[in-house]
Amino acid sequence: MPTEEEVSTPRRPVGATAPYLQITSLSKQFGSFTALDQVSFDIARGEFVCLLGPSGCGKTTLLRCIAGLALQSSGQIVQDGRDISQLPPSGRDFGIVFQSYALFPNMTCTQNIAFGMQNQRPVPTGIEARVAELMQLVGLDGHGDKYPAQLSGGQQQRVALARALATSPGLLLLDEPLSALDAKVRVRLRQEIRDLQKRLGITTIMVTHDQEEAQAMADRIVVMHEGRVEQMGSPGDIYSHPASAFVADFIGVMNFVPGVVQGPSGVRCGETLLSCATGAHATGSPVTCGFRPEDVVLRQGAAEGAGLAATLRAIEPLGPFVRLHCAVPALGSTPIRVDLRRNSFADQPLAPGQALALQIDAGAIHLFAAGVGA
Repeated sequence: MPTEEEVSTPRRPVGATAPYLQITSLSKQFGSFTALDQVSFDIARGEFVCLLGPSGCGKTTLLRCIAGLALQSSGQIVQDGRDISQLPPSGRDFGIVFQSYALFPNMTCTQNIAFGMQNQRPVPTGIEARVAELMQLVGLDGHGDKYPAQLSGGQQQRVALARALATSPGLLLLDEPLSALDAKVRVRLRQEIRDLQKRLGITTIMVTHDQEEAQAMADRIVVMHEGRVEQMGSPGDIYSHPASAFVADFIGVMNFVPGVVQGPSGVRCGETLLSCATGAHATGSPVTCGFRPEDVVLRQGAAEGAGLAATLRAIEPLGPFVRLHCAVPALGSTPIRVDLRRNSFADQPLAPGQALALQIDAGAIHLFAAGVGA
């Protein structure tokens, strides 16, 4: 979940001018299946962008098109002012790290890292010094003579990253680079990759299906769904101002209840009139109301005027906070989730079956097209 500072301060690089990478109306068909549908966005020089979405949304296909590993059916890719749309991978300026690392098992760390440089024409000088520099950069000093099988998953990923950076590419592509690692190693490596990217200032695109990973690493996130871009923005913007119910539900957790707009400042959901700004939604139009579990205030007891009467059905421990699953008859049959810090009710224990009262922050209610997400 983004902090207040992240919400208020977008993390796009300051002073960015012309885009470094421009994707324009990119589409990709596999027979009758459309994997990418008119995808367009720009990336600034030095920016870290995550392509985020569920399996099958088109994010890896998009990365492969940028790399030239797949040819788009239509559309244009411009990198640093050069149209690379039809160039083979060898004619493009990028380094790539695959999900499977793709290290050569019969080569040492040093040989793996040097491989790309040795295949450049003309062969650059100072390869040995460059490899030593990269080994130090990714924290692998002393491991140069080891083979991939002798390394941990995290160390193999560092070798793959060093190999991708060896030729000093203008663009770094990361295809779910952390998905094969355990949780603690993932958290440590994502910070290391982000710190390294900042230090080098290299423009980076990372594919991930992990919304927490994207929020922690990206300057901006491209949320993809069914081959289209649903929304692009800073992690804080996307979390606080989702453009669609899909984005709202994919980034974090969202309660959804159906309603009908009653006027410019309220929506009727079930038996209850929820106060909220209705924006461009016309009076009488059906909508889906969304609000996050942390934006629901809990009051124990159901005294008159205290809020919406609720019954606690289940308690789900989630580390530093707990998620309450509540029945709220006045809002209909959909269970409502409420997130609380674990220590916020230490003096007043909660138990299933308990009567509660809930209040929903009016400023935190989002309205979406009717039937979506409900």
